[in-house]
This record gives sequence, structure tokens and C-alpha cells, in this order.
Amino acid sequence: MANIKKEIESLKAKIARLEKEQEKAEQENKALDTANGQITKILKDNGVSFEAFVRFHYTRASRVIHRIEGEANEGAATAKRVAKKRTARKGRKPVNAKATIKIPAGEYGNLPSNPKQVFAVKEKGPRPKALKAYAEEVGLEAFLTQCRLES
Repeated sequence: MANIKKEIESLKAKIARLEKEQEKAEQENKALDTANGQITKILKDNGVSFEAFVRFHYTRASRVIHRIEGEANEGAATAKRVAKKRTARKGRKPVNAKATIKIPAGEYGNLPSNPKQVFAVKEKGPRPKALKAYAEEVGLEAFLTQCRLES
């Protein structure tokens, strides 16, 4: 109910503003019509053609014309900007990060894929892919009990 009243008030204010603008435009048109009539009357009385009048005021008129054309171009440019529809950027899909298994340094063997091969893992450096894959598959504790070689 309150929203409806607020909307009605805003629309009434908008109507009042538009009516004021319309009155102003009508007054301006009347003034321009009377000024045009007076100018043409004065030019006829003095025997001067409208072309001569325009030539006399050419520099002022050309400035006004350039300004009007610039405003028209700006209006078209801003209209284009407004008309452009922004497309939503597709975000990256979240990657389910797996908890990385940290294999401690030592010697490992008895892998099901290579039961006779022995892998030496140092403190620093990469871990063999076969070890890491099997450790992730089975679990770290089971991997250590099955594959760690006591030295």
C-alpha cells in the first residue's frame, strides 16, 4: 500500500515536471515565431533579402550549426552505449581440489603394477607418479604399511 502511494506521488511529480517542460517549449516556439515574423518584416521594409542576412551572420550561424551537429553526434554515441547489452562473463567452474598426499622420504616397493621395482624418494624433489597414484588410490596409511621398505 505504501509502495503504491509512493509510486503515485512520483508519477504525479513526473507529470508536473513534464507539463512545465511542455509549457516552456510552447513559450519558446511562440517567441521564435514572433521573432521570425519581426525579422522577415524588418528585412522586407529595408529591402534586404534573407540570403544577405544569413551571409552577414554566417560565422555565428555556422558555430551554432556545428554545436548542434556535435550534440546530435554525442546523443547518437551515448544512445549506442546505452543500447549495448552487456553479456555476463562466464566464470570458471570451481575445481574440486583433492587433498594431496605427502609421501615421506624413504624407499618404497611392492607396488601392484611393479612388485619388484624399488623407488627411492628423497627429502626434496618430486615423488614418482606411480607411487603417488597408488597412495591416493589406497590411502596414505595403507600405502605406508604395504609399500614402505625398512632399511
